[in-house]
Amino acid sequence: MTGLMALLVTKLIAYLPAGLRVAGVVFFAPGLGAERTPPMVRVALALGLAAIIVPVCVTAPPTPLGPGPFLGLCVCELAFGIALGFCLTALLEAFRFGGGMIDLQIGLRAGQLYDPTTGTQSGILSTAYYMIALILFMQLDGHHWLLRGLAASFHMTPVGALAISPELPRLISDLGCSMLAIGMRIAGPIMAALLLSDLAFGLVARAVPQINVFIVGIPAKIALGLAIAAAGMPLLYTNLEGVVHSMARFMDQMIRAFG
Repeated sequence: MTGLMALLVTKLIAYLPAGLRVAGVVFFAPGLGAERTPPMVRVALALGLAAIIVPVCVTAPPTPLGPGPFLGLCVCELAFGIALGFCLTALLEAFRFGGGMIDLQIGLRAGQLYDPTTGTQSGILSTAYYMIALILFMQLDGHHWLLRGLAASFHMTPVGALAISPELPRLISDLGCSMLAIGMRIAGPIMAALLLSDLAFGLVARAVPQINVFIVGIPAKIALGLAIAAAGMPLLYTNLEGVVHSMARFMDQMIRAFG
């Protein structure tokens, strides 16, 4: 029994850095990184995925190191997993960003509700857009892309071979620009329509000063914005298809940037 326990401890120590990479991805993956996700669920999923992926993908565990270098290796692998998970979550958060801009333009920002996924106050449409995007992400097999990328990371960047590339700052900048572009592409048509409605109300106010445009315009803008958002909802599927492909591209570039 003592020999078996010693063997298990040796295997556990050998595969711990790779398991921390898996845990970093799981804890920041889309949907799982939500504040209301039970920690035990995330821990159980991280352990289950590590038990499946690591023994298959890590063919040569790192050689035994001293306590200091081993701790540094574990921290680096955990940071690498967090970077991969954040790369995926940031692109999906673009839908929340786009919904937040629509909330601001329509006037729904004043009626914020508690968002259980972030633990903060959030607009109605921003939460709705994110939830819809998360559902479509699962329908488009985005979680399978995530698992395939995680498994491929152990072949492209083996455990203990992390090295930050000079291309990493540019990659982070491209990720932020892509997030902004996706959010603007989602909110752009509604913002343009609301701008035209503001111009129309301005002309009405000049032509008929007796009409209280401020009182009439608030419910009209809300109705117009919600109508256009409902009409453009099928386009979210098309946008998310491009986002999933962008996730795979950015994940590949992030792995290479640390390789």
